Amino acid sequence: MTEWTDERIPLWVPPVEGEALDSWLAAYSRRLRTDVSQFLSFVGLHGARPNHMVRCLTERERHVLSQRTGLAPEGLMEMTLEPWDGVAVTIDRPTRRLIRPPNWRHSGNTTRCCPGCLGESAGRWQISWRLPWSFACTRHGTLLLDRCPECGQPPMVHGRRILRDTPLGVCVYGTGSAHAVRCGFFLPRAATPLLPKGSLVMKAQEEINSEILRAGVPREVAAQRGRELAMLAHSALLSLRSSLDSAPAAVHAVLAECGGGLPEAQYHHGGSDSHNAALGTAIASVALHREQDDSDAVLSWLMRTDRLRRHSAHPTPWLANWEPAGPGVTSRALAVVAEELTWIARLRYGAATAAPAWPTLTDEDVQRRASRLPAMLWPAWTMRILPRLPKPVIRLAGLRRACANLLLVPGTFWEYHQAAKLLGNPRAYENREALDTSLDKKRPNELAAFLVLLARALDAHPVPIDYHRRRSTFSEASVKLDMDALQEYCRRRGLRSGPVHSKRLRWRLLRILLGADPGISSRTPAWNADLSQQFSGEFRDFLFQQATANLKTHDIDEPVLWQPPLTWLNNVASPGLDPETIDTAKLTAMLVPVHPLAQTADTMGISEDHIQLHIESIGISASLRSVSCSPAPGRNIPRQGLLSSEELRRLYLEQGLSYRKVAQMAGCSDTTVRRALAEFKISTRSARGLPPILPTKISREWLENEYSIKGRSVPNIAQEVGVHKDSVSDQLQRWGIPKRPEGPYSNPFASLNVTLSPAMHRLSRTRNCLTRLRNLLHMPGHPSITAAAKSLDIPPTTLRRQLRGIEAVLGATVIAHTNPLSILPSGATFFGEARRLIALLDNRAKPTPVRLG
Repeated sequence: MTEWTDERIPLWVPPVEGEALDSWLAAYSRRLRTDVSQFLSFVGLHGARPNHMVRCLTERERHVLSQRTGLAPEGLMEMTLEPWDGVAVTIDRPTRRLIRPPNWRHSGNTTRCCPGCLGESAGRWQISWRLPWSFACTRHGTLLLDRCPECGQPPMVHGRRILRDTPLGVCVYGTGSAHAVRCGFFLPRAATPLLPKGSLVMKAQEEINSEILRAGVPREVAAQRGRELAMLAHSALLSLRSSLDSAPAAVHAVLAECGGGLPEAQYHHGGSDSHNAALGTAIASVALHREQDDSDAVLSWLMRTDRLRRHSAHPTPWLANWEPAGPGVTSRALAVVAEELTWIARLRYGAATAAPAWPTLTDEDVQRRASRLPAMLWPAWTMRILPRLPKPVIRLAGLRRACANLLLVPGTFWEYHQAAKLLGNPRAYENREALDTSLDKKRPNELAAFLVLLARALDAHPVPIDYHRRRSTFSEASVKLDMDALQEYCRRRGLRSGPVHSKRLRWRLLRILLGADPGISSRTPAWNADLSQQFSGEFRDFLFQQATANLKTHDIDEPVLWQPPLTWLNNVASPGLDPETIDTAKLTAMLVPVHPLAQTADTMGISEDHIQLHIESIGISASLRSVSCSPAPGRNIPRQGLLSSEELRRLYLEQGLSYRKVAQMAGCSDTTVRRALAEFKISTRSARGLPPILPTKISREWLENEYSIKGRSVPNIAQEVGVHKDSVSDQLQRWGIPKRPEGPYSNPFASLNVTLSPAMHRLSRTRNCLTRLRNLLHMPGHPSITAAAKSLDIPPTTLRRQLRGIEAVLGATVIAHTNPLSILPSGATFFGEARRLIALLDNRAKPTPVRLG
């Protein structure tokens, strides 16, 4: 109240706490023995309407009332509905009409009342009784009264006539002819049932008073809470009429508190009386509070009955109706129907996680996430996704592309093929097929949850690389490789550096820059498996230097390589293998002698794919020996590695290996080994000067078994025992072992001691048998022979010729030229035998040569 001024009315009537403005005006006019309209004219507001003023005041009304009564403008506003505009009511400011509120239909044009409060306050009316959210009195523990028990009309705060002869708290609704007679029922005497102690209805009203109606609650928070409660309450009222028999116990408890009666006929208006509002809100409150025992059961009942009413067979369209309720309700609704969603839908909504959410990301958000993603999932994260399979994934690159595409789906309405196109993976469904095949079409919830959480982490953390810029900047035509530096390195290491190797190194350099295989193939070239293990630390540094130079050329200040730290999802169970569980020191030690990959995987107890991904992730490699020595005469760069003086003497002189064997181990040509021997003045062995095959080394039975029965060639046997082929031929002649007419081609499976089928026996005596078999096994699953040849990095004509040669020897067609290529029934047995033989051969293989490619 302001200080007393000359303009103030000499009499002062203080408002009751929480009183409505029109109730206070009626009390003031009664004190002055006049009616409300005359009182307003007296203070200078002629023609003002109290039912408009109680909604919101104009600036003039606020100023005049404050000046004439001494009540501060802030106190006047608190007596109106204005503080709840947009939260509990909606006021059209120009006309001051009450239009449909944000939640319940009750508009506030009429008021409810508590008989007990009316009696205690001498007929003063609370402003909160006009709010649709007010349905119970927390002071007296009763439901509010909507209508006069006598006349059945909503109670009125004041009438149009002088009220000095009317007792306080009576119903002043006009009845009779021309409404000339007042109802006159004394409202404080109205009977209202008491709510039981610990009532769910009372708890709901207390929650609303503190979280929605209380002054100081942020409008956004109050409005959101109101939307949640109103939508669930409306669904509860509808469900009570249709599915009461299947309702949980808490629903029946609320119904009993409210007298046991079902919602009245006007239930479809959203609860226009206190009974309906109390029923719906109390049930909604139970559903929202998960700490209550029946919370999940009540929510599931509401979801189920609502879905039946909408006749929606699939949950996705039906769930859209709950989106306005906000993230809390939609998250719970998604959890209820998670098992019914498709795997892609579970990704989209995060239904497999503990916090499902309705998609809210915009196209700009998707573009931002795509710029943080390479076209293939990072190697360490692929390890965490890839299950421990007994056999390698046929199209691992396709699986990684599919996972990268899927990371754009969570939280968005983007389709899978749109995401694939954005990342530059146009073979979307071929990649999806690779993922399905590797998981046997069983993609668990763990994988869906893992992808969703990784996608959310990408949105929440900074990423130092803009992959979208790299994809648009670097290509096979734009990436630059310093050929002079490459030639110098290869000469120093005694490695090849021809066009094929340069092309492969350019491909590897581009892969480092893009964070993914160049191109769109779902298969990484077969030669890359060997290449990735043969990079020494020095050569890896060379490639990184080349990548850094390419980045600087385009003014890109970013790290060369990066992948999200595993701590982003440190406490999340992954469906695959944790990279930190791999013994890197042990793996490095096994790769030094260049063990076959299958043997290394078997020893480590993990799959070959996990080893390849681990190598790519942390850069371990099969190191190339480097021996410091002075250059040979006439050379500026000293020989190193296997071509150093010490290594050549050990291999050629002490072990008696041929220069061809040394050349294969060093990854260079025969001529390079001869030159190195000449430079170090190491005398070479002549063909006739080779030591003969001594009886103590091999026997006649062994030689006859290897040559005649197993079908090994003379050069192959000579290479194993470390002598010239002529020595083996001479020994065959000495022991009278007849020479074969088939030719010099050796059976590659001779060392396995297995019985070959007639078809495989014939094929094993042909040229390049093992290479052609490996290429044949690589073909199924590719869309065409051309695509298979491209992944093998060989001409399509060569692959077709190899296929025709195999089918000619077998006398049957084994590959169906469909899309994709498939194995015919006539070739199934042959393919199975070939896979088993090659697997056995790889497990028993001797150390392979260390070469650049």
